[in-house]
Amino acid sequence: MKYFNIDMHISIVHDVKTLFPEMGHEIDSCCMSGHTWVNQESQCQTEVIHPRNWFYINDEMCDQFYEKYKDELKDYDGFIHSYPPAFAALFEKFDKPIYTIACTRYEYPCGCGPQGSLERLHWLNEKLMTGYNNGQIKFIANNLYDKKYCEEFVGGEWKFIPSICSYVSHLRCTGEMGKIIIWDRNRDGLRSSLNHEMIEQRFSVSQVYDRNQIPNVSGIIHIPYNISIMSAFEHYAMGIPMFVPSYDLLTKWKNDGRHVLSELEFSDNLNKPVKDEWIKLADWYDKDNMPGVMLFDSIEHLYELIDTYDREEVTSIMKDSYDDKKRKVISLWEETLS
Repeated sequence: MKYFNIDMHISIVHDVKTLFPEMGHEIDSCCMSGHTWVNQESQCQTEVIHPRNWFYINDEMCDQFYEKYKDELKDYDGFIHSYPPAFAALFEKFDKPIYTIACTRYEYPCGCGPQGSLERLHWLNEKLMTGYNNGQIKFIANNLYDKKYCEEFVGGEWKFIPSICSYVSHLRCTGEMGKIIIWDRNRDGLRSSLNHEMIEQRFSVSQVYDRNQIPNVSGIIHIPYNISIMSAFEHYAMGIPMFVPSYDLLTKWKNDGRHVLSELEFSDNLNKPVKDEWIKLADWYDKDNMPGVMLFDSIEHLYELIDTYDREEVTSIMKDSYDDKKRKVISLWEETLS
């Protein structure tokens, strides 16, 4: 089968687009994200919806999209997209299956942001639930947190199908750089407080980087800015040892006002505040999904782990888990598409 995609997220559908050919399917994609350079692709746009107006999405824009592209897209078997879930409305009139993948909080741009309002949030929820109830929209979440979140605030059952990032699985951790890098978007000095001879401070995710060089590191310290991060899935697929703060430490940092989980929710979100206990649903705390991730309870504990871990052993655990997870994910997708 052949599917069409429009997205503002570079990695979610890139993951699925790489996986689908192994099941005999393909996806044509139009990614409007400004970060397409990560996948060495060009930014795409349509005549109706594009990077400068997508946050105004409404019934009129969806009608215009259908009238403009109804002939061009009529032969596709269905549509698949991730961010934002509001894009499901673009495909409603095509009367084909729509696979909506939740990968972060679903509300933007209707329930938060400059164009957010209660009226638009109700419009979004109604669009999603109408499509779900009539069988056109299939709800999927690539992480347990957004599965819980969407079931709480949208309704329906969101099927958990984790991302596996097979597009980087050919890259294997070598450790030849001999250093551990920090993966964060921290701006309050937490990064600079990490002082260990193995830690390389100069790398920053805020700068353009070559993803092919990442496996040369000996490990990555994740200071999470969100509850599910595609780069964490990528690093796991490469077998790079990952150091992550434990649930107790991460929630302490969050409640102390440290700059962690800064993208956990939109600041002007019209839905209710997120519950701290849901943070336990983060990818790196799921031992079935990500065994081998090393959790630290303090900075001193992090240094102990760095001094004692066996890179090759950890990489081996991650590889075995990844191979098993890939088989399960393919089975879940085959079941969903059938």
